[in-house]
Amino acid sequence: MKKINHFIEEHTVLCSILLYFVGYLFVGSLIISFTPSKYQIYTRLIISLFLFFFMIRISRKEFDNIIEQINEVLGTGALITAVTTFIIFVINIALTFLSVAIFKQTTVNNNIISFLFAQHPYIMGLITILLLPFVEELLFKSQIFKNTKFLKEHKVIKTIIVALLFSNFHCITEIVTLDYKVIFSLINYFIFYVITNTIYIKSNYNIMKPIAIHMLLNTLSLIITI
Repeated sequence: MKKINHFIEEHTVLCSILLYFVGYLFVGSLIISFTPSKYQIYTRLIISLFLFFFMIRISRKEFDNIIEQINEVLGTGALITAVTTFIIFVINIALTFLSVAIFKQTTVNNNIISFLFAQHPYIMGLITILLLPFVEELLFKSQIFKNTKFLKEHKVIKTIIVALLFSNFHCITEIVTLDYKVIFSLINYFIFYVITNTIYIKSNYNIMKPIAIHMLLNTLSLIITI
């Protein structure tokens, strides 16, 4: 057990990447696909909870001063959080409108979330609003951006590269099938990452700020699908 804990401490980036891309996306999706359809949503919830708790475990150092981080989000950073969320939401609406108006489609990822939310609003609300924002922000900001040495002294370039990774990951089905109609969604996710990562850097790596924005944005996005 001590060896496992030591390995996690020394390789948090690798562990978080394996947990998400191999454990959640591959193994988790495989488990869900073999689950009877009426139980799939509960399987998805259990897998998401495991992902959430293990990602928190791997990234626990990011929460050493969690009280101060939350106080900053709710106090001096509350206005910035609210305004930023509103700006990103407006951009989101505009780009989604363009995608639907011009190409008559959004991403497969968004369609799946909307469908599942319509069928199971409380469970999907828990997954989308609470669990996944923590997981994705810890992975793409704390681990891949902050904790890797790659381009560590070139934050602007690194932000752009990770933003491209983040946006392509959220449109992976369309990317694999070379569907050019996904362009507005790619821009949407790219802008989201650049803005929230800039706030993350400017706040001295307060991870709760991008998490709060992500949670609020997902809440608003789900509300307009009702």
